[in-house]
Amino acid sequence: MNLPLPRTLLRYLLCCVAGLHVLSLGGNFVYHGLGHHNVVPAFAWWTTFFNVDKEKNLPTWFSSALLMLAAYVLWEIANDVRNNGEKYALHWRVLSGVFAFLSMDEVAQMHEMSRKTGLVELGKASYLSWIVVAAPFVLVFCVSYVRFLFRLPLRMRLLVAGGGVLFILGAVGMEIIGAFVGRDVGGNVGTGPAYVEYLLAASVEELFEMLGVITFCYAVSTHLYERRQQASLAAPEAPVQLAAARSRRQPMPTAAGRGGSVAR
Repeated sequence: MNLPLPRTLLRYLLCCVAGLHVLSLGGNFVYHGLGHHNVVPAFAWWTTFFNVDKEKNLPTWFSSALLMLAAYVLWEIANDVRNNGEKYALHWRVLSGVFAFLSMDEVAQMHEMSRKTGLVELGKASYLSWIVVAAPFVLVFCVSYVRFLFRLPLRMRLLVAGGGVLFILGAVGMEIIGAFVGRDVGGNVGTGPAYVEYLLAASVEELFEMLGVITFCYAVSTHLYERRQQASLAAPEAPVQLAAARSRRQPMPTAAGRGGSVAR
């Protein structure tokens, strides 16, 4: 799969995120905030289809595809590292598998099983029990990748760390705040203006998560692009091709230049 240049890919993804949030907030503000329920046919369905806080809709598909894109780029980096005989190919592959799992979870909502099985009771925020269950695994994973992270170039290291911070702020920080904004014990929300208030908090959560993954995608796609650029410049045939290209740009010598003046 040929990806666009990293900066171009970044612009495309940011435009998609902006469009999804405008449609989500705009449609639900008209429906719930202003109370206009028949702006267009099946308006209620459209507001759900674009709602960034709902499941099985366009934002869910986009988030899942975004995570799978990161998994694909990570797998390509792993292949490149392995082919060059470098270290940490397995780390890249495991990281790719983690993002593929997150992509599947985005659609299947497997992390919700912790709430349904009643492993943790948190009162009003019981639906957040998945955070308590997942925290030890995330901590162990992060510690095991510290050395790997510090072997990356500084710029990529900062981008990866920044993307991770944004994602955690959304997935955990804003999720906890959203538990106390318009939700009841079962995780249900009200209607009308109360729902708009809740959706604002939920939109910030989803925005942080999407921006975190996009930042990570930009970091790894840039890393892959730079590795391939360096490989192409270091290829044995590169100097020969460069010399040939230069020779094609040289003007052809005249007859006088080759052996004196031309007879008239």
